[in-house]
Amino acid sequence: MHGSGMAVMCYFLSVFLFIGMVASSQASIYTSWFNGLYNLFFGMFHDFIFNIQKIKEEPTSTYAVSQIIKITVIPILLIILFSYLYSLANPVFAEWLAFIDLSFIDGLWFFTAILGGFIMGNIAQPNAIDPLTENDIKTDNFLKSKELENPEIEKAKNELQLGTFSISALNILLVIVLITELMFILNIKDFAASELSDAVHSGVYASIVSIILAVVIIAIFFRGSINFIRENGTLKTLTFIWIGLNSLLIASIFTKTYLYIDQYGLSMKRIGVVVYLTLCLIGLFTTFLKVQHQLNFVYLWRRNLAVSFVIISIFSLFNWSAIVTDYNLNNDFVDHKQLERLLPQNALILKKHGLYDDAQQLNNSLGYSSARYWEEHFTNRQWQDFNYIAYQIKKENNQDAQSNP
Repeated sequence: MHGSGMAVMCYFLSVFLFIGMVASSQASIYTSWFNGLYNLFFGMFHDFIFNIQKIKEEPTSTYAVSQIIKITVIPILLIILFSYLYSLANPVFAEWLAFIDLSFIDGLWFFTAILGGFIMGNIAQPNAIDPLTENDIKTDNFLKSKELENPEIEKAKNELQLGTFSISALNILLVIVLITELMFILNIKDFAASELSDAVHSGVYASIVSIILAVVIIAIFFRGSINFIRENGTLKTLTFIWIGLNSLLIASIFTKTYLYIDQYGLSMKRIGVVVYLTLCLIGLFTTFLKVQHQLNFVYLWRRNLAVSFVIISIFSLFNWSAIVTDYNLNNDFVDHKQLERLLPQNALILKKHGLYDDAQQLNNSLGYSSARYWEEHFTNRQWQDFNYIAYQIKKENNQDAQSNP
């Protein structure tokens, strides 16, 4: 409805996912994406690619369909070819042909129809990529329990010792970091705007990377034999503490981001930070489940990817450009360059506040090659590419034209 980049991306990913799930409902989300993309381009050629031999069908129906195609397409092509040749040889016949109005024929429409037919033919009966899908379905989410031999036990104990010391040191370090985070938040008004900006932007991104690394480190330590030795209780406890401390770090980043928004307004990057932090929090929770229930790395990959897609899809339903613009204007955070950059998704909000013409003028001053938004191009749409914002702008323009003839 609002046509943001995130919404368009999620739309295509949802289409690929739907086609892939129809091809194989038991496959993981990433395998379904591969299957959907594969069927979109190569669905009709699946049997040829994988050299699948089909059971021969009754020849009657096949003959009937092929015969219909022959008696319609071939004569039409012959008529077009010979009409062109005869028009070159006979000027009178050429004049007669000139009276035939073919202006209703739209080449782009024919191309779109042919492309649509090709895509529909590909996805009408979607097929899974057999080796990839079968391997994905067979792969379990749980680690395989096994009897450990003495060399394996010794190796696992060495890794256990390394993990215990490493996680202990990281816990101590993170406690110190959290203390400094608390001191920063309590004295946030004493910092200059540039320092606060660095803390929210560079600091937030560094913290997010550290949380992702924490998940990776935990997954590495609990990838195999350590899960099945009795002495792993201390390491598990330390790991759960580290997950909890990382959750507190996320809470502190949320707080800094909120305080920054309260002082300097909303932006798309700050909303992105909230999305990233939400995904990190979910990643920590799935990592906790992985350690608690002896799950493998494939589980982390499947669950985190699926949940991330759901969250991003939900976020894409909202017109964040309009939300950012409305919040900033209502709280006197006016940045004309930002308002222009968020066009056209925020156009209706700008009209409500009487700033649409100013933002449009600033956009047009960039020149045709650099401008992000041209109203005439944006509102000139067919029903197939309906956009609510474009519809409202065009409707208001028509009303203004009627009231001011």
